[in-house]
Amino acid sequence: MADIYKVDSSKIVGGPGRLVVKPYDGLFPQKISEVMDLFPPYDLKPGWRDLGATTEGIKTSRSFDTDDFEVDQRGPIDTTISKWEHTLETNLAENSLENRQLALIGGTIIDSPPTLGTAVPLSNAVTKGATILTLSSASTDFKEGGWLKIGSETLPISKVAETSLYLKEPVGTDYPANTDVSPVNELGTRRIGYGTVSDVPFMTYALISQKKDGTLYMCVICKAKVSGDEKEQTYSKDKRVLPLKLQAFPEDSLSQDENVYYEIEQVR
Repeated sequence: MADIYKVDSSKIVGGPGRLVVKPYDGLFPQKISEVMDLFPPYDLKPGWRDLGATTEGIKTSRSFDTDDFEVDQRGPIDTTISKWEHTLETNLAENSLENRQLALIGGTIIDSPPTLGTAVPLSNAVTKGATILTLSSASTDFKEGGWLKIGSETLPISKVAETSLYLKEPVGTDYPANTDVSPVNELGTRRIGYGTVSDVPFMTYALISQKKDGTLYMCVICKAKVSGDEKEQTYSKDKRVLPLKLQAFPEDSLSQDENVYYEIEQVR
């Protein structure tokens, strides 16, 4: 028996989002494919950067304040919008230096290379996935619990036995014989500072989500700044997340009916 309720389950949506960012330049994507490849591995286009995993969802909010127009005889008879507010809020689970630079308004990231000891060549070739390296000669510079550098990889050493180095992690590629292996005397560093800057940079954000039928949705926030809300991080046994709240502002170059954010949905 038919009932009175009309339900279209295809319009009931949910699921997580992928939050990405690029420097504000006044140029905004008109297609999802201008932000992300539409086929695996779904790489981002140049200029865009992933903010990574989030916790407790990604919340967007749109609200406004009003002023009432009152007449003596009846009180309020009309209202006008006096102020709009648009925000996005989430917790970044990937507590990277780049994400902290964004969320906490950090300074320039300064990379310093590692300090290396005297290199020793491999005595034989190794293949991707190997966990034992054999050197052409023994060296006391390699330490159990220390690190080594081979190619572009820096790997932890679990054991040293004469000319054999046992690794905690496998090598990520093939290496021919005579490839140099260097002991790492001191790991490289990345440095960032946080001060009392007077301005917060504008950025452009895109939030991409996949519906249950496989089609994609994208929300583009044209021009936003990180808000001044407290960014508290707790150092404890629990995972440390990075609060992020954005405040969006109108973009002068766009029409008034879409100058803060707009949405694009794929259709079948």
